[in-house]
Amino acid sequence: MFVRFRFRQLIITTTVAISLIFIYSKSYKHKSSKQEFDFKIIVTGKDGDIQYRGGKPWNGKAVHILREQNCHIPKLDINGSEVKGFFFKQEPLQCHKNPKNWVYIDDKNQVQYIVQRKNAKCRGFYIAQENDNHNRLRTFTYLSSGKPLESDFAIVKCEDGKARWNGLLMSVVRRSGRKLLRKNASRPTDTSGLNVFILGFDSLSQMTFRRKMPKTVEVLEHSFGSIVLNGYNIVGDGTPQAFIPILTSSTEEELPLTRKRFPNANYVDDVYPFIWKNFSSAGYVTLYGEDVFNVGIFSYRLKGFRNQPTDHYISSIFKEHEKTGGECFGSEPLHKSWFRYAREFMRVYSDMPRFLLMHQARLSHDDINLVEVEDEDVAQVLETMHKSGELNNSLVIVMADHGHRFAKLRETHQGQLEERLPFFSIALPAAFKNTAHGRKMYENLKRNRDRLTTPFDIHATLMDVLHLPKDLTTVQNASKRSLSLFRPIPEERTCAQAGVAPHWCTCLNWQDASKSSDDRALSMQLALAIVNVINQQLKDVFHLCAKLSLKELLEARKLVPNEGVLKYKNAMDKDGFAPDLSGTTKTAFAHYQIKLRTQPGDAIYEVTLLYDFRMKEVHIDLGSISHPNKYGDAPHCIIDQNYFLATFCVCYDRI
Repeated sequence: MFVRFRFRQLIITTTVAISLIFIYSKSYKHKSSKQEFDFKIIVTGKDGDIQYRGGKPWNGKAVHILREQNCHIPKLDINGSEVKGFFFKQEPLQCHKNPKNWVYIDDKNQVQYIVQRKNAKCRGFYIAQENDNHNRLRTFTYLSSGKPLESDFAIVKCEDGKARWNGLLMSVVRRSGRKLLRKNASRPTDTSGLNVFILGFDSLSQMTFRRKMPKTVEVLEHSFGSIVLNGYNIVGDGTPQAFIPILTSSTEEELPLTRKRFPNANYVDDVYPFIWKNFSSAGYVTLYGEDVFNVGIFSYRLKGFRNQPTDHYISSIFKEHEKTGGECFGSEPLHKSWFRYAREFMRVYSDMPRFLLMHQARLSHDDINLVEVEDEDVAQVLETMHKSGELNNSLVIVMADHGHRFAKLRETHQGQLEERLPFFSIALPAAFKNTAHGRKMYENLKRNRDRLTTPFDIHATLMDVLHLPKDLTTVQNASKRSLSLFRPIPEERTCAQAGVAPHWCTCLNWQDASKSSDDRALSMQLALAIVNVINQQLKDVFHLCAKLSLKELLEARKLVPNEGVLKYKNAMDKDGFAPDLSGTTKTAFAHYQIKLRTQPGDAIYEVTLLYDFRMKEVHIDLGSISHPNKYGDAPHCIIDQNYFLATFCVCYDRI
């Protein structure tokens, strides 16, 4: 009798318990109607995305990325709502519509006549540069088919009966004599032996380079294994302030006066300690040049070069080209001649260490879309040089000086940040990466890709190519302005330590997002939105897991740009040294970090999200949600079925 009574009591108790759980479950399922928000919620990193990311569960580490270092590099959206309307598909160049070039340089660096003009007579007037301000034409010679040019650059004038054609030819003609023999005898014993191959592009942020040059980026990242520097920050206004630190480790203001409007200005080669001089002394053959002269780095504001600065210097031919202008050398796109010349240099001196720096501005300086026309050609040249082995022993840098400075794009919040974050990629050759030194240098380079870096650091990096450092493990002193990418750069480095003025510094700062009533209201809405998103992930398992509600907003912070960046309007002086801080650009987007507690279960979540003020959109990546307090066996009912949802689930029998 007693046993039957206890059995009946047990059945009743169990039934009541199950009923209560059922009622509790239903109440959490239907407790409130769908939450309405003043913004659109965009969710990424859902459970179905795990397969795309290699089948690994989300670990929530993304939330900590922005906390680890003093300089929080902006994570920009390539299709950001502020900027996507500025970009469009560019039509190809129409050089082929020009009269066909009568002569050209073949793959053996020899002059060839086209078949239709094989009987033509062409004279070459070779260009001799006296200084940056004056070209002198040498006495002409007739150009013979199958023969090389006598000098690198020639103005060509052809006749075939009554027909006439004028054009320009450029080809690398090897220097000879004592100068190069002396170079062979002066190489330091601690050198890496690597060639240096630097291609520069004007006015391309990392985002714009990726938008307009995707094929080139593909070749760099996949064929060369290039590392793109996400924290590469400019240190001044314009191209000279990008290259002078790279080439001298100093700013223009720190060096002797070279601004040509002053009567006592110096020629830059008389007073600047250009790094190519170090390479020349170490036995390297050198090349420097730009595809523009009127707005050249050292010829626009500065006095230019008194003497030819490097073994090969190509600005003289572009000084001649600017008399007619355009993006074409006759019937060929100018950039094709440009890259052929770079390739010739690497081949002609294949028996010597080489230093090449060529900077291109013609297609990108004044237009944010035109550079797209050369993407396929650049990618093809680089891929060909890679496959042929022409760059097998070369440090390859493809870079930009800064983002766009004059386009309407720059008037936007994202445009201001992009101006300060140009594209910069660097690749070590595969064979070198397999050496003891190379392996460690490559590891450091990868680690430094998300650290704050500047043009000053590129100078130190290039000096490490000349003289391999013995210590590759000690973190460099943050108080030094110029740090090598091949050695550890401190995580805690600041703009002040790196030599970046506040109005150029893109490092973002955390601010309390609960001070004002508006901030508090928005932060609360964001917290509710996060809980809403979590519940959306759980909705198919509400029979196992309780619906969550917001119990408490613990902390809210927002990551915003330096005030000086938003206020920077332009330079007040001709040289770009004095900033005009009267700008009124408004913050268009910000990262928020929300820390909240949910119920039931008292789980704490930390979430980093992006709020687009302009589009009124909240972007929540489920991979950026972390669960810092222990959740024990609260998700035991789901963890074996769906590991992804275990972060959010509180099983009913654990309430």
